[in-house]
Amino acid sequence: MDKNTLLAVGISMAILLVWSILFPPPEPENVPAPEAVVETVEEVPSTVSQNESPTPAVSSMAPVESGLPAREVLVVSDTLRILLNTQGGVVESAQLIQYDHTKPRLTLSTWIPFLTPFLGPDYREVYTEGNRVEMLANSIPGVEALGVEFEDDSELTELFHNAAFAIRVNGQEVAPGTERVTFALGADESDLVIELQSAEVRGLQLVKTLTLAQESHKLAYRLQVINRSDTVKPLKVRQLFGEPRVKTGELGAGPGHSGPIYFNDGLETEDTSSVQGGLRVPAFTWAGLEDHYFINAAAPQTPVKEAFFNGQSTAGAQIHPYYGVRLPLVEILPGKLIEASFDWYMGPKDEAEMLKFGRGLEQSLNMTLESLSVPLLALLRWIYGVVGNYGVAIIIMTIIVRLVLFPLTYRGMKNMKRMQQLAPRMKRIQEKYKNNKEKLQQEMMGLYRKNKINPLGGCLPLLLQIPVFIALYSALSSAVELRHEPFALWLGDLSQPDGLGITPILMGITLFIQQKMTPQSAMMDPTQAKLMQMMPLIFAVFSFTFPSGLVLYWVTSNVLSMAQQQVINRIKTPEIQD
Repeated sequence: MDKNTLLAVGISMAILLVWSILFPPPEPENVPAPEAVVETVEEVPSTVSQNESPTPAVSSMAPVESGLPAREVLVVSDTLRILLNTQGGVVESAQLIQYDHTKPRLTLSTWIPFLTPFLGPDYREVYTEGNRVEMLANSIPGVEALGVEFEDDSELTELFHNAAFAIRVNGQEVAPGTERVTFALGADESDLVIELQSAEVRGLQLVKTLTLAQESHKLAYRLQVINRSDTVKPLKVRQLFGEPRVKTGELGAGPGHSGPIYFNDGLETEDTSSVQGGLRVPAFTWAGLEDHYFINAAAPQTPVKEAFFNGQSTAGAQIHPYYGVRLPLVEILPGKLIEASFDWYMGPKDEAEMLKFGRGLEQSLNMTLESLSVPLLALLRWIYGVVGNYGVAIIIMTIIVRLVLFPLTYRGMKNMKRMQQLAPRMKRIQEKYKNNKEKLQQEMMGLYRKNKINPLGGCLPLLLQIPVFIALYSALSSAVELRHEPFALWLGDLSQPDGLGITPILMGITLFIQQKMTPQSAMMDPTQAKLMQMMPLIFAVFSFTFPSGLVLYWVTSNVLSMAQQQVINRIKTPEIQD
């Protein structure tokens, strides 16, 4: 590279460095490490009562009748809508209030059904209650979130799965009944505490406490297993956190990972097919299930034995994964209990929200070419904060990226123009020395040096665009902020393909015009030339399945390249020297 090229690269790197200094990512919250846990905790009298132990005590609810009818209890914060079932004390539904499952859109597949795999459906059919994002599919009976399993004792597991649970919300005991009852977190309340207490089953009792907070997708969960009998109870307890979210009706799975994920010293992911039959993770900070927009993850606050994943085939041979945590093997003495506490996150893969959870959960927002895609996404968010439209923000960001790369692009385009001027002389040399390859190379390199032309210089602008394109594709496809965000007219969702195919066609047309305006290399053989002529059509076909926000970037970039090429073509260059 010459001095000007190195200077341009240096300026580009300096801009990224200054951006990271001016807009550093927020620090994650400090989360204390799990404290040591004792296998058998405080004394528990025959009727559960308050305790002076520093460990949270069991509540003093009245004894639970074993024949209570099952009922649904709905608890609502400003972010989560949790539906509990008192039969088994499990979560039937966990919906995100601020996120719709699908968004109606204009697409040709409404009238031409065979285009649906490429353009997606029109999403007019409602798949979930209230069309909200449903974080728990609950398609596998017996593995519902907050369900408890006793290993080596399937009968006890089944008894607790069918057991009646009494329920108390913020200290208020809910009277037995058959209708759904709703509790909403008030504006003047900081927490909503739900306590589920089972009937006694074979001398054991379960108490589950779930806490919701305002403006948070993080829940606190505590499980207590109490020995009410007069004999020692050896137990292997598994706490379940359920399946991934409902994805019915959504187009594709996105470019990112979807399935089991866990974090210890680094991020680890697994294919859903690989966990069928069981996967054990002895060391982990948190574990969960993710897709490219949302994540369900649990982090223990007390030591556990391991996390586990499993999968089960359902209708259509589709494998549904689920996950949970194994507690340490314990022998609970009479009148004693064991306890496990967790932080549980169900929500979007939004960096600010995941930083509130801490423990490196934000690393699940794992994008390709992260060192480039993260600054691009940060820039996009900042522009959106000013203009209020992500489509406009993408156009402005494209202009900024092209300005940053302009010094290198200018030199590349200028070099390609000089190569075009050199073409007649190159052909004469090739004819003259066609039987002497060594002399041909010497003459060609001499001609390049005399005219100060870099034969590879014209490739540099294209090579620079490739990582930017890949990074932006990753950012636009993974950023939940762009999900269901409109631009204008028919583009109602920048995260979905253009349902009418207009922007892909525009992309192909602009790429074709740009190609015609660009000088062709003298070294290109006829086969390569024909392949290059087909590239606009090939890219246009591929872009039918790309997010429309990415195609919008591509069209804008092509238009800017055409303008730059028009300027370069009008600039006079020195005559070629023989």
